[in-house]
This record gives sequence, structure tokens and C-alpha cells, in this order.
Amino acid sequence: MLKIDIKGDGLALFTKATAALKSPRKAGQVFSRAINETGRVGGTAAGRALAVQTGLRKSTTLKAVRRNVTKSTPATLTYVIHGQGGDISLKHFKPRETRIGVSAAPRGVRQVFPSSFMKAGFWPKRVAKPAWNGQVFVRANTDGYSYNYTKNNPFVKSGLVKRERSGTKFLKQKSGVFIPVELLRGEVAKVWDKTAERLEPRVIHHVNRMTGGLFT
Repeated sequence: MLKIDIKGDGLALFTKATAALKSPRKAGQVFSRAINETGRVGGTAAGRALAVQTGLRKSTTLKAVRRNVTKSTPATLTYVIHGQGGDISLKHFKPRETRIGVSAAPRGVRQVFPSSFMKAGFWPKRVAKPAWNGQVFVRANTDGYSYNYTKNNPFVKSGLVKRERSGTKFLKQKSGVFIPVELLRGEVAKVWDKTAERLEPRVIHHVNRMTGGLFT
């Protein structure tokens, strides 16, 4: 979760704005408007930086920072971006299947994930499965099959147990990329620092509009 709120020098600025507007209520409205503008612009910049940093599509990262936002009000003076999501599936990182595994580019670095796959059948006549929806899979156990265990005669307590192969069991191959983590590191973290610097000029702009340019 990321917040843009008022503290430190911002409190002194709020006091000056209140004096210029001669109203704490108007000052709260001005600050809230400026915080929301700053948060929206910062979120867009962070979404673009997140695309470069993670290797995800820009449309995906912009949705990630815009999807769950709590906007500022004069009462809260806080803009919150709720970073959500778990380990992202490899299908979102431009995957392509090779003989030794799927090649994909999480964090913009292309690598091969051994034994992973996207298609069925034998090489070179591999077949795409529409129901798999472009997912990348890996077999869930050593030999790639799941088993049922049954007794030859369930009515005999000491009966022999046999293992019957019931089919293959797959798991989605993950990328190791978590958006909540990526929002707080690297180039995206630098974007938040720059975003905070935008708040004071926006406050001054709005106060000057309301006072005819008397606030500096």
C-alpha cells in the first residue's frame, strides 16, 4: 500500500494556505484536490516505470496502479494506492516454447524455464490447446502423472494396495514477479520520490487561483 499524505513541511504549507484563504475548510479542499492530482499523475508515471521494470505490458501495469485507489478528501488528506497481487503467471511475459522449456522475459530479461511447456504432443508437431489459454505449465511431480491408490479387495484388511495412474497433473509456471514488491523498489520507487515533489507546486497553483495570485 502506498500513501501520499501531509506531514513535515506539508503541515507548514497547510498553515500558510489556511491563512491565505482565511478558511481551514477551503485549505482542506485545495490540498485534497492537489493530492488527488499529484497521486493520479504519479500513478501513471509509476505504471509506465513498472512496465519497464517488470517486463509486463504497459496496459497491465497501468491497471495495477489505478485499479484500487482511495482518493483524498478534505478530512483525510491522504491518497492511497493499494498494491495487490501474487506471483504473476509466466504467460504475461512474452513466452514462447522451445524444446528444453519455455522462454520468457520476466523483468525484461529473457530466460528459459526448463521442462515448462505451452503445447501438447511430440516435437516437431506440437499442438496449441485453446483451453490452456496461453498458460505456461510445469508437471506437478517427478514423472508428471497423478495416481489413485486402491486395494485389490477393499473388504480384506490386509489386501494389497495398487497404484493406478489417473492422468497428468500440471501447475502454472510462475514468474517470481510480485507487483506489491515491485512498486517499492528500483525505478518505480524513484518515481514516488519525484511525485512527492510535485505536491507543493500544485497547492500553490490552486491557492493562487482562489486568491488572485496572493500566495507564494
